[in-house]
Amino acid sequence: MLGFKEKLNGLVKQGKSINVGVVGVGQMGLSIISHLNSIKGFRVCAVADKSMAKVDQICSSLGLNRADIFEAENSYAGSVLNTNLKDILAGNKIQDFSFKKTSDAISADKIVFTNDFTMLAEIPEIDVVVDATGYTDIGAGVALTALLGNKDVATLNVETDITVGPILKKIADERKLVYTLAAGDEPAVLMELFDFADGLGFNIICAGKGKNNPLDKHANPASLKEYAAKKGSSGKMMTSFVDGTKSMIEMACLSNATGLVPDCRGMHSPRAKIAELLSVFCLKSGGGILEKEGVVDFVIGDLAPGVFLVFSTQNKLTKELLNYLLMGEGPNYLLYRPYHIPGVETPLSIARAYFERKPWIVPRGRLVSEVITVAKKSLKKGDMIDGIGGFSVYGLIDRYEAAARENLLPIGLSDSCVLKYDKAADEPISIDDVEYDSVTLLAQLRKLQDDTIQNAQTEV
Repeated sequence: MLGFKEKLNGLVKQGKSINVGVVGVGQMGLSIISHLNSIKGFRVCAVADKSMAKVDQICSSLGLNRADIFEAENSYAGSVLNTNLKDILAGNKIQDFSFKKTSDAISADKIVFTNDFTMLAEIPEIDVVVDATGYTDIGAGVALTALLGNKDVATLNVETDITVGPILKKIADERKLVYTLAAGDEPAVLMELFDFADGLGFNIICAGKGKNNPLDKHANPASLKEYAAKKGSSGKMMTSFVDGTKSMIEMACLSNATGLVPDCRGMHSPRAKIAELLSVFCLKSGGGILEKEGVVDFVIGDLAPGVFLVFSTQNKLTKELLNYLLMGEGPNYLLYRPYHIPGVETPLSIARAYFERKPWIVPRGRLVSEVITVAKKSLKKGDMIDGIGGFSVYGLIDRYEAAARENLLPIGLSDSCVLKYDKAADEPISIDDVEYDSVTLLAQLRKLQDDTIQNAQTEV
């Protein structure tokens, strides 16, 4: 089978390309746009961001003039996030907009820039829509409208995926489209290691990531202001990294794609070097920290920004070979990749979706893990939760059944919920503890997903 490079070259010879629309012009979005446009066979023909001022960044990053951009300002993106889901799924037109001008601009080799992500779903030239926003509600809108507009979706938005990924996959499957997490992020890179080990019949003990910043569950955008600026990140984004929520989300994403589970609520997150991973991530009976095998976790140490997978085998000759190759002395062995390149690796998942009609990593039919909402500080009745990376809450991974049993609030649904009761610091927050807006598009998708999962379990 031809590799992606040869297939892309084949497109170029035919005067064709994989046409991509990108939503979100932050650090990641700019990286994706720039890298895609440097690979023959790809073409970014449309970009969406809530701020039309980002046109200047696009021009600067790509070395373009303002005349190379067709600006199409519109106002539908905000309202679609509160649209009735049944109306959208029934096939009602997403919006009223003439796309002749956008098609003319694309034909003239211009990039369409809009503040309305729903436009990308209906621009006929676009093959794949990439979500680089990181906002749960926007990610739901981007993916759903793109799928209903007959576009494949490659997303870096793990926040949305761990909240409504299974229902988005179901919608994609029903339309013979591809919904996939993008190659290059930790869950996607770990999926490669998982498929390798699982395909060879190895017993998977633990898969996880290295965390490349300090862990402080009570960090907030104010306490991290200088650190975030130094790293070129927004305060909320950096807070989600440092307070551990992002690692919880990423490992929940892997869990939902593989069936691996957290060993305990919040995982163990030990400090350990690469040389210590085998002795740490093994069963307690063998001197490690794990209660069971087949789990996800993360480690603070010299592995960051890489990923690891600990496995075992019963084959005597294979054990001898693994020992000889310095992968461990047994009974457990280590696979690891010391890097991941989010954004830059995204083209691989786009190409697989386009050429092979397969996802890089995608949830199974239901959630395996949930990331629950926990109070970051003492909260009072009437306080509004400011969501992932904010001042009020952080996330902890747990098994989906455990979270559902306690009716705990998924972190992806927490933004703008208002507390009905006081909550102590580090206390989990349930859905019963908050006033919850059930009419947003995100909430409607989540309810449809929960109902679908429940019906499937009932039928079984």
